[in-house]
Amino acid sequence: MRKLITVYEAKHELKHGSAGWLRSIRGWSMVAFWLMTTWFAATIIGDWAVNGDLGAAIDRGWLRLRILLEIAMAIMESD
Repeated sequence: MRKLITVYEAKHELKHGSAGWLRSIRGWSMVAFWLMTTWFAATIIGDWAVNGDLGAAIDRGWLRLRILLEIAMAIMESD
């Protein structure tokens, strides 16, 4: 019986929805957070470079930050 359980667990370890599969994607949320941070900083700098108005670029950046925070909360809820 013990051997049967071990074989069954080995077959289902990394299938979608299993604890092993969820642990394997957990590190990717940190990658997503780094990408969002880099994108946020780049959009402010790019907006400033195109329009030449740092104050307006930062104001538009606050809207982008709110959207990014909502995305980050959704990612954290899935972890």
